[in-house]
Amino acid sequence: MIKLLLLFLAGFILYSMISGFIRPTSRRPKNRTPDGETMVEDPQCGTYLPLSDAVKATINGKQHYFCSKKCLKEYKKAQHP
Repeated sequence: MIKLLLLFLAGFILYSMISGFIRPTSRRPKNRTPDGETMVEDPQCGTYLPLSDAVKATINGKQHYFCSKKCLKEYKKAQHP
């Protein structure tokens, strides 16, 4: 019984080593840096989100990032009542 368990364990280790060489070294999407993606804060609701997912808007000459178009509309409404 112990021999069978040791054989199974050796097979598993061998399988893990072989599959590690075959698989790509990185599963990170190609459009991201090794350090990750820059996070930005929505000035309306305070939510942090990746820069690539943000809704971008220039308001009064300054770039702002929002989590949704709804937050962008609410922010604009609050700035100009």
